[in-house]
Amino acid sequence: MARLERIVERLELKEFQLRTLLDLTKAINNIVDRAELLALYEQIVRVELGITRLSLYERTVAQNEGNWQRILSFGNEGEPSVDVELAFDAFKDIQVIGSENAGSLGAFDVAVPVHHRDKPLAFLLIGDIDEEEQRMSPVVKHLNFIQTLTNLVVVAMENRRMAQQQLQQERDKRELELAAQMQQMLIPKDLPNNAQLQAAAWYQPHQLVGGDYYDLIALGDDRYLVCVADVSGKGIAAALLMSNFQATLQASASQASDLERLVHVLNERVFASARGERFITLFLGHIDLKERRMRFANAGHNDPLLYDGKRIVPLHDGSIALGMMPTLPFLRTGEVLLPDEGTLLCYTDGLVEQEDAQGRDFGTAPLERALNEFAHEGAARINSAVMSAFEAHRGGQAYLDDIALLTLRLA
Repeated sequence: MARLERIVERLELKEFQLRTLLDLTKAINNIVDRAELLALYEQIVRVELGITRLSLYERTVAQNEGNWQRILSFGNEGEPSVDVELAFDAFKDIQVIGSENAGSLGAFDVAVPVHHRDKPLAFLLIGDIDEEEQRMSPVVKHLNFIQTLTNLVVVAMENRRMAQQQLQQERDKRELELAAQMQQMLIPKDLPNNAQLQAAAWYQPHQLVGGDYYDLIALGDDRYLVCVADVSGKGIAAALLMSNFQATLQASASQASDLERLVHVLNERVFASARGERFITLFLGHIDLKERRMRFANAGHNDPLLYDGKRIVPLHDGSIALGMMPTLPFLRTGEVLLPDEGTLLCYTDGLVEQEDAQGRDFGTAPLERALNEFAHEGAARINSAVMSAFEAHRGGQAYLDDIALLTLRLA
């Protein structure tokens, strides 16, 4: 009769385990929230299995294996948290806690490490409060089942976290793609190409969106406003600031005849938008083709190169970068005569600071060679020569920064 009772007891235990696993799986499939899942797990191990002491730790950040948090605990109130990272070195698999580890792991009997895809994911400590009670310990009786339950719950929570993370990444990617599309709409496509002025440009963002910008705004009466700018930093924040700057420049371009005033206005707007946390380097030139003159201001930007067929003149006069201070401490505008069949080449630092495999910068020498050799063939040919030299220099190295190149060929 005793043997029959044991068989019946085992069958009932198996039935209980299967029913419990089914209920837990249903809860997981029904996507109950994290708190409900942990509450169900606690109900099973504490009430139905009779476990009286438990601490469950979870690695909270997948990229940081040393970041652990106790997410469930009972029967050990007031005891300090365990150094789980250290415990994982001692317990590679489910294991009884020996006397050599009893002090560091509190009054627990068994350690159950949980791995997922060969990475530590959770750490369970279980034990009995009443060790003198004359019965089989529920920790021993249900140990393998508790391990199965814990793995099921913890891996389910991890998979859900990963799924949510992937979903967020997809949303971020889509938003980034939309931002890139919007930014491409801000970059001018149809540049002047007439008897007086030929313009060509190249734009290469470091990521999907970038913080570089160029423009050539027709002001009427053979006048143009040429602009090349670069926001400090990269990515979406730089792109947002640049789009704001572009809108301000377009709205204020009519003030280009008063170049000093325009630069001060742009500085005020950039400082107000970025609150001093970012800045914009800028070259701004007011071109008058009738008078063959250009007034310009270089706000901390790489010097554009003006080529007259014989020599190259860097255009440097200006101020500090925009947005660094609420008011520019100084501003010196420059003025140059525009030579017949002259060329103006403007660029951002992502072009000249690109490194090759040996860590050498691209520099300005290839730009000067392109001007000397191809200026008579027009702006597009100059840019093509610069781009070819740049790609040969870059080799297989990643782009280090956003790149903008704008070249004007003056008749």
